[in-house]
Amino acid sequence: MRKIKARLIERDGPACFYCRTRFPSAAGATVDHLVPQSFVPGWRLANLVLACGPCNAAKADTLPQALLRPTGYGPGLVPLPGAVHSGAHLALAGAA
Repeated sequence: MRKIKARLIERDGPACFYCRTRFPSAAGATVDHLVPQSFVPGWRLANLVLACGPCNAAKADTLPQALLRPTGYGPGLVPLPGAVHSGAHLALAGAA
């Protein structure tokens, strides 16, 4: 898993793919399947991103079209104050 995380950090940077929270080290990151394994089984690097624990849990088996790189969200896809959000993201975060 360390090698996968290192390659993802090299490709995407040391931050959560969804909320952009930076990881102080790779140990704080989880590996998420962009398209859930229930749809596309396997561990191909092209389908993997780094995510913080709250965002990975909030995304669960959601397809990426619903929340691909939203802006204005914190860990767990919780809306940041003053940001404009779509209903789909709010429903995922449990705020709808």
